[in-house]
Amino acid sequence: MATHEAVETVLRIPRLVSTMTSARSFSARPAPPASTSGDLQFKMRSAMDLHPGVGKWVSRRVVRQPDPRAGVIADPSQSRFIDATEIDAAVAGIGRDGFYVFRRTVDSSITDAIREHAQRAPAIARGAGTPPAPYPRQAPAVGRYDLSEEVALQCPEVQEFATDPGMATVAQRYLGQPVLMDEVAFWWTTTQRAEDADVNAQLFHQDRDRLSFLKFFIYLTDVTPDTGPHVYLKGSHRSIPWSLRGDGRKTDDLVRRAGLWDNVTELCGPAGTIMGVDTIGLHKGKTPIASDRLALENEFSTTLYGMDYERPHFAPTDLVRERYAAMPWVLQRYADAVGA
Repeated sequence: MATHEAVETVLRIPRLVSTMTSARSFSARPAPPASTSGDLQFKMRSAMDLHPGVGKWVSRRVVRQPDPRAGVIADPSQSRFIDATEIDAAVAGIGRDGFYVFRRTVDSSITDAIREHAQRAPAIARGAGTPPAPYPRQAPAVGRYDLSEEVALQCPEVQEFATDPGMATVAQRYLGQPVLMDEVAFWWTTTQRAEDADVNAQLFHQDRDRLSFLKFFIYLTDVTPDTGPHVYLKGSHRSIPWSLRGDGRKTDDLVRRAGLWDNVTELCGPAGTIMGVDTIGLHKGKTPIASDRLALENEFSTTLYGMDYERPHFAPTDLVRERYAAMPWVLQRYADAVGA
């Protein structure tokens, strides 16, 4: 390790200690605090420079869930998104590579419904500063259009995806602790403004918004190498060279100079493809050059400590009410929506 890197490591140790102390206090409360301070979020992200496994290490040592409902998940065979017989393979694959692409694709009736909702609902043109409006698919002006979680949850099929017990089971087995669903993201990626790769998450980076987490993505359009696949540096959830460990964006050239380009994997597939991804590993979205891409993502984590979180307001379906009754700890962010 170079002298500069050694000094930086020493400076991050107090931030690691602070993160452990504050995360322990956060998880010990009967109900999670409304937020984590910006200073503590910075310290957590900085401590994660030490190693990609630091967040999981901290979580396993300090996050304790006294609620007896923690860890209870509904029957994963209820899932219409993943095949419960693939759960063991998914956990093993994510542990080995950092990602797993499920063999079964989701029925087109589901993907069609979600995509149709995304074409009608108001979206935010990232970086444009304009009011939300339906995605202008025939003439997009920016590289990314985001739909908020509340807007996404107006679609019953998105509600079903967000509360899926099969994905929750994969996450809980992989992370080795009780999980809760802490985020839904929904966005169009376009062929426009390739120069905005940084703001559109199209440069390699790590997600550090939580200590220990797992994401699931579903493609809602066919994805080829020319239409914006998710790109992952295989194995980087377990080990990252010092030259790539700092928080922030990394260019393709930096990955090449680290001698890791052979590990870069583009994850392509037809609409309905689902993948579980440990995004503490280096990853990015590839800029589309042929046509746009629509993706939906949810995240399961071991604690809400870290990034600010939402308690969205929406009209829950009967299925979501049933799932909340079966696994209220997993779906605790939706307690207000279901009237619990």
